[in-house]
Amino acid sequence: MIPPIMTKIENSTQETEIAWQSKDIVLKAVAETFKGKSLEVLGIDVAPVVEMLPTALPVVEAKEKRIDFVFKLADNTLLHLEFQTTIPDDELRRFAYYGARIVERHALPVHTAVVYAGKINRAPERLVMGSLNYQVSNVFMSDFNGDEELRILKEKIERGEKLDDLDMQKLIFLPMMFSQKKDEAALAVEAVELAKQIESEVLQAFTVACIVAITDRILPDEVKKRILEVLKMTKIEQWIREEGREEGRAEGRVEGRVEGKSEGLQESICKYLEARFGTGSIDLQKEVRGITDLEKLNKILDSIYRVGTVKEAKKLIV
Repeated sequence: MIPPIMTKIENSTQETEIAWQSKDIVLKAVAETFKGKSLEVLGIDVAPVVEMLPTALPVVEAKEKRIDFVFKLADNTLLHLEFQTTIPDDELRRFAYYGARIVERHALPVHTAVVYAGKINRAPERLVMGSLNYQVSNVFMSDFNGDEELRILKEKIERGEKLDDLDMQKLIFLPMMFSQKKDEAALAVEAVELAKQIESEVLQAFTVACIVAITDRILPDEVKKRILEVLKMTKIEQWIREEGREEGRAEGRVEGRVEGKSEGLQESICKYLEARFGTGSIDLQKEVRGITDLEKLNKILDSIYRVGTVKEAKKLIV
C-alpha cells in the first residue's frame, strides 16, 4: 500500500523541474493516457490524440522555457498545449515563436491552446504585429468548481464506481481548477490521493504521472518531490520498459523475420532518444540503426529509460 503523501504542505520555491529520468517516464505516461482521446474536459474542439511529439526544438534557446506538450491529432494537425499560472508580457510572442518552430519542424497546421490555472479568468488571445496575425485558444480553469469536482470524484471512488474518460481527465486537471478552499498544491495532493485508490495499478500510476506533468511548473518543490516519490513506488517504470520492448517485438513480428524485429527495436530506441535529447542524439540514432543483434538491442531498450545525459546514452549504446 502506498502511504499518504504528507500531513503538512511546506512553503517552498519553485526553482526545479522534474528530474529528466522521471520526466521521460512521465511524458510516456501522458502520451499513453491521452492516446485515442479528445480533450473534451477542456472544451477544446480538436480531433483525438494519435501520439505525443518531441518538444525539444534545437532552435529554441536554452534560456527559453520549455514547450509543454505537442500532440499529433487524428486529422493530421498538431495541438500545442501550454499551462500557465501567470500572464507574462511576452507570452503570445513566445508562443508564436514556438508555433513557427513547430510548423518548421513538422510542416503541419498547429493549434495552440493555453490552459490557465483557476485564479485567472481573462488573458489575451491574439497577437497582431504587422503581417503576423497569431491567435490561440484560451482555456480558463476558473470555469471549473474544483471543490465540487473533488467531492463528486471522491464519492464515486468511495462507492467503487469506475471512472470514465471524462472523470479521469477531471481528476488529472483538478489541480488547475478554481477552489475557494484549497490552493493548487493541496488540490494536487487530493488528486494523487484519489488516484491511488483506482483499482487498476497501471491506470493509477499513469494518472499520477499525468498530474505530475500538468503541475510541473505550479507546485512547490517539496510537494513535487513527494508526489514523485509516490510515482516511483508504482510499477510504471517496469510497465513502460515492457511496453517499449513489446512495441519493438510487435513491429518485428509484422516483418516476420529477424531483420524486422531488429528494426522494430531500433525504432523504439531511436524514438526515445529523439524525444529525450532531440538533435543531440542524431549520431547515437545512427549507431542504434547499425545494431542488428537482438540481445543487445533488448538490453539497450531495458536500460535506455534510466540514462540522464547523451554521454550516458552513448556509453550504453556504443
